[in-house]
Amino acid sequence: MTGVLPVDEILESLDLSRAEPGLGYLEALFTRFNARVPFENATKILRHAAVADPAEKPRRPGLFWRDHLSSGTGGTCFARVEAFYELLVALDFRVVRALGKVGADFDHAALFVERDGRRFLCDVGFPLPAVVPAATGHHATASGTLDITETARGLAVAFAEGVPEGSRAIEVFTGPVAPQEFESHWRATFRPGAHFLSSVRLRVEREGRTLAFSEGAARVDDLHSRLTVPLASPRARRLSELFAMEEEILEKALRLVGDPEPEAGGGSLTAYLETPVTPEEAFASIGTPEGYRELLAGLGAVSVHAEAPDAFRLRVSAGESFIEEDVTADRAARRLSVLRRGPSGTAARFAYRTESRGGATYLIREALFETPRDDLLRHDALRGRLAGSLAVDLLAWSRRIVR
Repeated sequence: MTGVLPVDEILESLDLSRAEPGLGYLEALFTRFNARVPFENATKILRHAAVADPAEKPRRPGLFWRDHLSSGTGGTCFARVEAFYELLVALDFRVVRALGKVGADFDHAALFVERDGRRFLCDVGFPLPAVVPAATGHHATASGTLDITETARGLAVAFAEGVPEGSRAIEVFTGPVAPQEFESHWRATFRPGAHFLSSVRLRVEREGRTLAFSEGAARVDDLHSRLTVPLASPRARRLSELFAMEEEILEKALRLVGDPEPEAGGGSLTAYLETPVTPEEAFASIGTPEGYRELLAGLGAVSVHAEAPDAFRLRVSAGESFIEEDVTADRAARRLSVLRRGPSGTAARFAYRTESRGGATYLIREALFETPRDDLLRHDALRGRLAGSLAVDLLAWSRRIVR
């Protein structure tokens, strides 16, 4: 199969040339693949609907790469891993397939690449944010630190940083995998009710940011924040623009499995910061009129009027400028909902909350928009500045906890 791959065309699509099979070249291939070949299940949904024979449902490398070159498509875990495997073999890398676990044993696939007597984990199936040594250690990436621990079955990989949403740990098995075994587990991903056959999902990794789509909304994750932008229906054209995929493929897949409306009509920007205390302790530091007043004290003179035990109003004055805030505390949810108004009467809604994820406590600051804020998908610098302002608020909150 390797010999029939249009390797030079594939490399051109990745904006790379042929080179010696060294670690630097592997890292370049890995990064460009994850940035330009989307993790997407639209092609899987269409393949499942069009092909009855279970043995023919997998989109093998020849078809995978032809579709990508003509339509900008990609695939899900097993298809991506097999396509990248064939490309690496064609470029003279020493590479072996691996199986693993995201939710259940053998629902995941990855690759190991051997170079200069060392073995590297090259996981384009999840995907991980970088190529990393296949050994116990802490590995810094643009998307946060990966903690890798050798286990009896292989490698446990945990995200020590980053947005605490979705899967935060995976396992990759180091045992040998026969082609027939790999194929069998690949076919199992087409079973009735399988995760990637129920709704359209897309994802690409670009310069330390993840752009994704599911359930009617686009999301951008970086090391400390998540932007959520509801997309107007019909969504195929906008998704085609965002992920550089053929619109007709997306439209057909959405028609097959449905195109649900997002949960909220307005967008949001959320920042996260881990703290060493419990969620209850973190919330208690700002969840009272006095605690919240102290959080805002650096902005100016703060006066508080408590209208009820869980509702209060503040006014912050600095010279002739001022802001007013109506604050509602939901103690069960450990959440403060805030409506802020300035001198012009313009209102902004936001929230502070705490949550426990994977045994860690996170301070969370949300900016809630009245509109989708699609402009933040187009202007990453603006998104970054807004996320930075939320991060400053979280730092102020964290100082109140640990002082």
